[in-house]
Amino acid sequence: MNKRDILLIITVIILSVAGTVAVYSRSSPGIACIYIKGSLYGQYDLAVPSSIHITSDNGIVNDIEISEGSIYMKNATCPGKQCMACGRISRSNESICCAPAQLLIVISSDREREYDAITQ
Repeated sequence: MNKRDILLIITVIILSVAGTVAVYSRSSPGIACIYIKGSLYGQYDLAVPSSIHITSDNGIVNDIEISEGSIYMKNATCPGKQCMACGRISRSNESICCAPAQLLIVISSDREREYDAITQ
């Protein structure tokens, strides 16, 4: 290997590390907006750990947990429990929907535009 090959390898490594850091770094965790029947129920900062207990009109209970900069459905009494299968969400425009409870959780960010790892 000559000096140019070593320089090329080092350049590729540096660019790879810089790209990975740029994709996975975020300035702020964002805000979780919870909607029930299309109306805003509340806005919650993902940087502040908390638990939210919601009982819908039809008796379905949803326990929502905010921790480590993400939000997830901890427990739900709806049939199927697809809302719990969504897991943790933390990036702008991700959502969790519990259709039987008519509940929607959407992440919004204070950043004007946020790209995902593919388009960034």
